[in-house]
Amino acid sequence: MSDWEDAFQDLIQDADMPALNRSGVYEIPVIFHIVHSGEAVGLFPNLSIEQIQSQITIINQDFSAAAYNLADYPDNAFVNWAANVNLAPSNLDELGRVKIADIAIQFCPALIGPDGQILNEPGIDRINYLDKGWPNPTQFGTQSGMKNYLDSIVKPQSIWDVTKYLNVWVTDKSDLLTYAGVSSVPPLSGLLGIPNTATDTTDGIWCYAKAIGSYALFPSGYYISSIIDGRTLTHELGHYFGLRHIWGDAACGNDFCNDTPPAGGQNVGLPEYPHNAGSCSLPSVNVDGEMFMNFMDYTAGPGKYMFTTDQKTRIYTAMQNSPFRSLLGMHNLCSTSTSTYNLSHTVNKITIYPNPATDNIYISVPDERIRQIRITDLIGTTVKVLHTRSCSISDLISGNYIVYIETNTQLHILRFSKL
Repeated sequence: MSDWEDAFQDLIQDADMPALNRSGVYEIPVIFHIVHSGEAVGLFPNLSIEQIQSQITIINQDFSAAAYNLADYPDNAFVNWAANVNLAPSNLDELGRVKIADIAIQFCPALIGPDGQILNEPGIDRINYLDKGWPNPTQFGTQSGMKNYLDSIVKPQSIWDVTKYLNVWVTDKSDLLTYAGVSSVPPLSGLLGIPNTATDTTDGIWCYAKAIGSYALFPSGYYISSIIDGRTLTHELGHYFGLRHIWGDAACGNDFCNDTPPAGGQNVGLPEYPHNAGSCSLPSVNVDGEMFMNFMDYTAGPGKYMFTTDQKTRIYTAMQNSPFRSLLGMHNLCSTSTSTYNLSHTVNKITIYPNPATDNIYISVPDERIRQIRITDLIGTTVKVLHTRSCSISDLISGNYIVYIETNTQLHILRFSKL
């Protein structure tokens, strides 16, 4: 993979840095393909929408420098190491620590399917593998066997357009498999000699169903243990966007990020800072130890809470250059859309104003009788239900919201922003 890394580094150096530091947030539609064998919704492995929503909450926190355990970051974290290696000021926070980066990527459940119709459950595609004639995923007890099962059977027969959707497959697994997630890497176009291991029939992420979601946010779900907090998907998303493991996949290897201290290998469990001080270099240089709290380590979920500035740069480089990443969020699949569920057509435009709004919103629905208006956040949680064309939003927190407007003939989906 050294050729891949060399080419990737060239792209980073050549990248348009103003674009890498763009204002605004990438908003990426995600579809969870939940593979089951006919269990009722909410029974393992046919996970409930609430468990999926808890997972979306976690990845949105983690990719916006708002991890639930962010306060665990020590006040002196990597201050000495940063000074010893002359880390650039742009990589440091006000305390001189390695800065926790806001990746400025948000994930929203896809509202519109490949056929242009509204999904029954936002962000969820339920698949009974018995109806498909697929084997039971629990019969594959090796990594290669499971990978072949996913890449040759499951993914090609269920994948949604990889330039429009982030595909996540959720299944049961054999007890012989010790890992709980795996992701493709972003293929890059126009580079000779670079192995493009992902294709338009295999690109995406697989996760074990009991590693999806957050026990703390939705304890009624199915989890490996009570410390499951959605970080398996956060980690795999790092790979999906081009990040390497923090130890560089070798003893004291290189993850090609200058603001992550070297590591002798993967960390597990819940280490305490400083951890493995002096590894991979003289103690005077690496006195602060390894960055076990980085999402790209194997530390247990509650021990991780950060990406770094250089990791953000790598992610944005992949977002700019990969043909499977550069168009994500550009198709209005989970935010600003107007769709119908009965193939009828709206002649008069439906609007929400003002937009953005502070205290109240008003909904204009010409020549239509409103049956119900439902307002949800971006993960699908209902925050208001009303039957009138105006609504106070002063009690809502700032952010983006989706409005479902049901009339006698149509369902309309719009978005507004609360300031």
